[in-house]
Amino acid sequence: MQSRSLYRAAFEEAEAYRRDLVKRMGQGHSVAATAEWNQQRFWLWVVDRAIEHVEGRVFWPECGRRNFSRVSQRPELENAIRKLRKLQNRLQVAGLPTFKQKEEILAELARCANLLLE
Repeated sequence: MQSRSLYRAAFEEAEAYRRDLVKRMGQGHSVAATAEWNQQRFWLWVVDRAIEHVEGRVFWPECGRRNFSRVSQRPELENAIRKLRKLQNRLQVAGLPTFKQKEEILAELARCANLLLE
């Protein structure tokens, strides 16, 4: 299986987001698009990459060889992955949470994500 650099993929994803936003809203939004991706989207994106790695779908060297396809060895990680996806959905789709709710969601998301990687 071919490995990909998480850093390179993140850069490419941020650039694609920036290009899309600039195409729709104009060049004046370029810097803001990059800042938004870094501040609001990066961590959710990287959690998805960690899930891919642990499930054995994509090898990301930065997530460690030991963690690759680890879900097959530790079934309890399936519960953590399900919970991560629910939390991500609450942040992305379920409306605008209050600041306190967002803090709580992000804290739980971080706790679950930390279970994935040793």
